[in-house]
Amino acid sequence: MTAPAPAGTSPVGEERHASWLELFFDLVVVAGIGMLAHLLQEDHDRGGLALYVIAYTAFWLVWACFTTYGNVAGEGARALPILAGMAALAVMIAAVPGIHDEHAQPFAVAYVVGRLVAARPWRRTTVVVDLPVVQALTGVVPWIVSWWFDGQTRYTLWAVGLAIDLLLLLTLSGERLVRRAQERLDEVRERRGRGPGARRDRPGRGDRERPLESSARRTAGRTGRGGRRGADAVEVPTTVDAAVTDVPHLGERLGLFVIIVLGEGLIQAIDAASGAEWDRTLLVAGAGAFTLLVALWALTVRSGYAGVTLLRPAGVPPRSAWFLHLVTTGALATLAGALGGVLDEPARALDPGELALLVGAFAVHGLVSAGVHAVLRDVRTAVVLAVPVVVAGAVAWLAGGTISAAGLVWVLSGALLVQLALAGRPRAASAPAGADA
Repeated sequence: MTAPAPAGTSPVGEERHASWLELFFDLVVVAGIGMLAHLLQEDHDRGGLALYVIAYTAFWLVWACFTTYGNVAGEGARALPILAGMAALAVMIAAVPGIHDEHAQPFAVAYVVGRLVAARPWRRTTVVVDLPVVQALTGVVPWIVSWWFDGQTRYTLWAVGLAIDLLLLLTLSGERLVRRAQERLDEVRERRGRGPGARRDRPGRGDRERPLESSARRTAGRTGRGGRRGADAVEVPTTVDAAVTDVPHLGERLGLFVIIVLGEGLIQAIDAASGAEWDRTLLVAGAGAFTLLVALWALTVRSGYAGVTLLRPAGVPPRSAWFLHLVTTGALATLAGALGGVLDEPARALDPGELALLVGAFAVHGLVSAGVHAVLRDVRTAVVLAVPVVVAGAVAWLAGGTISAAGLVWVLSGALLVQLALAGRPRAASAPAGADA
């Protein structure tokens, strides 16, 4: 039985970078983050924020499924499935403005189609060990059921489906998945007269590097016209393939997503400034927003991994990296979207909802990053990350309804600058081809 590769290792002999097809696919992320930002700005009360989280998670999960396909398939990735996934994500994005009413069902249908298409390219004898939800479609069922419901029930079913997927991501063991798949394959071979006594060739490393290639099918005993092929005419594979992650390539793909999220924050800030009164307050607020985004880039992309601040490249196993990426990019996307909603009038005092949204998103990202380092027993880095975030949150809370957008962005930026100063000069993450490290 083929065992999963050890966490943190790559099945690829040499480091590769994102292909033109993958970069083209990421264009839907640019559009998606922007549209979701507008959804957040229009309604950021408790119900609106919950729907935003659901929509973002669904969007991210479909993106992750197709990113996994490109990661494992490498140069063998076919364009048609990825372009089909791109189309499904485009429909989801277009449905976001009307997700509260008439476009909710198209959003759900596009999500289901995207998940089904993402599961299609994988062989039945291949197990995706690091993102099992690609093949485990149990979480899609509530989305299908939601087609026959309206209102709050529909959104609750979406949340249940996503909760199932995240639970499977966190709890399913890769080794157990491979073992169970091998047991089922052995049962099939026994029924076809190829019992456990038959020779089982263990695939080598090269076999695991091509888990998406179609298994060879040889036919024998073909009858004349109109004849029937027996069940034994098809050669059944002897072993299950574990689709292992190309870790360096995954790090690059996750980092590119974070850059897109931060880029959306820059777009939101520029768009807000274009409609604001150009005075000294706007200059202060714009400089603070730019400093905030640059500091986040330095901490989470140049010196981070999977959206986690100051985490060394491949610092956690791929399964953990996926979940952390969802949480950290969700927080950063929320922060980026909220920036555009407050910088159009940078001198005005923030209302409690806006203040809670900005500080909350900032705190989630910072404290999750600190928590990761604490789990990894890097106590110094955990303290360096946690203390400035807590202090910034306390300052914003004490200021209450008197702090302006310009003041808040500098409070948050100051916390990041302190983190950078205390962290020293951490090792930079590997950069995409052609980029300056």
